Amino acid sequence: MAMGSLVKIAKTLRTHWKKSTLAVCLTIYGCNYMRNRHKDNLLRRHYCQEALKYGRENIALHQRPRRVTVFLNPAANKGRAKKIFEKTAAPILYLAGIEINIVATEYEGQLKKYMAVLDPKDTDAVVIAGGGGTLLEAVTGLLRQNKEKNLTSIPIGIIPLGGKNRFSKLWFGEDSDEVKTMAEAAFAVVQAVTKKVDVIKFVGEEDKCIYSLIGLEAGAYRDAEDRKTKYWYFGPLKSYWTYLRTVMSKWPATIEACVNYIEATETNMEEEEQDLNVLISKQRWNFVDFLLGRKKKFKVQEQENKEKLEEQEREEENQRVTQDVSTIELTVTNSALGNTNTPFQALQLSIGPSEPKKFEFISEGWSRVKKPNKLTPTTSEGYNSVLVKKIHLDVKEKDKWYNIDGESFEAMPVDISLLKKKLTMFCRPDQAANR
Repeated sequence: MAMGSLVKIAKTLRTHWKKSTLAVCLTIYGCNYMRNRHKDNLLRRHYCQEALKYGRENIALHQRPRRVTVFLNPAANKGRAKKIFEKTAAPILYLAGIEINIVATEYEGQLKKYMAVLDPKDTDAVVIAGGGGTLLEAVTGLLRQNKEKNLTSIPIGIIPLGGKNRFSKLWFGEDSDEVKTMAEAAFAVVQAVTKKVDVIKFVGEEDKCIYSLIGLEAGAYRDAEDRKTKYWYFGPLKSYWTYLRTVMSKWPATIEACVNYIEATETNMEEEEQDLNVLISKQRWNFVDFLLGRKKKFKVQEQENKEKLEEQEREEENQRVTQDVSTIELTVTNSALGNTNTPFQALQLSIGPSEPKKFEFISEGWSRVKKPNKLTPTTSEGYNSVLVKKIHLDVKEKDKWYNIDGESFEAMPVDISLLKKKLTMFCRPDQAANR
C-alpha cells in the first residue's frame, strides 16, 4: 500500500513537474521566511529582557526617569520607518524605564526647525530615527543653534531606519541583520555609554554651513551611484550596469577642481583641540570671580589667547598648498572613520587617478556595490591621500554635484574644516575605549 502511494506521488510529480517545482520553491521560501522571522523575534525578546533589567533599577525619590526626545522620520525606508521603529526599537526604550517623547517630521527641513527650539532642560538625550539624510539634517540643525544654546552637550543616539544608513554602519559595525543593528542602536541609548565624535564643517556661499559626520565625495563613482535609479528596469543588476554605462559614454569621466589646503600635523591638530578647550574655559568666570577682581585677569588672558590664535592662523596661511587636479574621484572624509591606522585624527583628502583604465573603473565600482559603506577604495593604485587640517575646494565645471553623507548638493566653492570632539553620541561599551 505504501509502495503504491509512493509510485502514485512520483507519477504525479513527473506529470506536473512545473507545478511541483513551483510548490517546492514556495515551500522553501516560506520555511526560510518563518525561520528568519522567528530568529528576529527571539532577538527582539533578548534585547527587551536586557532593557527590562535597567527598567527595574530603583531610583531615588528626588530623581526622575531619563527623558529622551525621539525625532522620527516616518517617510524613511519607503514609508515603513514608523512601523519598524515601533516593532523593534520602541519596546526596548520603554522597558528600560525611559520617558520617551516621539516627534514625527512631516517634511524635509522640519527637523532643523525643531532643533532651533530644542531646550537642553527639557530632554536628557536626543535620538534620530531615520536614514542618513535625517541624521545630516539633525546634526546641521543642532550645530547651527549651538551658538545660542549649549546643545552639543546633549547625547545623540541614532536608530537606522532608512534605506541608506552609512554612518550607523561605520559607527556600530556592518551587520547584514537589520533587526540586530536597530536593537543594538536602541540598547546603546539604554546603556547610556557615550563617546565624543568629530564633525566636518562645510561653509559655502553666503556663509551657509552644513555639518556632516562622514564627509564629501565627488566624481565619477558618486555620479554613477546617483544615476543607478534610472536603470530600475535592470532590477538588482542596476548597481552593476551603472558603471558599465559610465565607461560607454563620456570617458574619462573626470572632475576638474582646485584644492587649497593646510597639511595636518600632530602638533597643529593638538593645538586645534587645545584652542577649543581654551575658548570653552574662558567663558566660565562667574559672579564670585567678579567680586574677587578676577574678571580683569580673564579678559587679559582672553586677549592673549586671541592674539596667539591669530598668530597661528597667519603661520598656517603661509603653509597653504594649492593644487589643480583632474581626477576620477575626490573625497574629503573623517580619517577616524575611514582609516584607523592614521597617526592622528584629521581630514583625509584622497585624489584618484586622472585616466584610469575602463576595466579598473568597473572593477572598483563593482567592489563598492558589495561593500557600499567602505570609505577607502579597494585598490590604492593611482590614489594620493594626505591628512589636512583645512581645505578650500573649488570645482571648475558646471553641473557637478557633491555627495555629503549620502545627500546630493550642487558643487560650489566650499571651505572644509574638522571640529574635533564636537558631539557626544551613544555607543557600545567596547567602542568608548577606542580612539
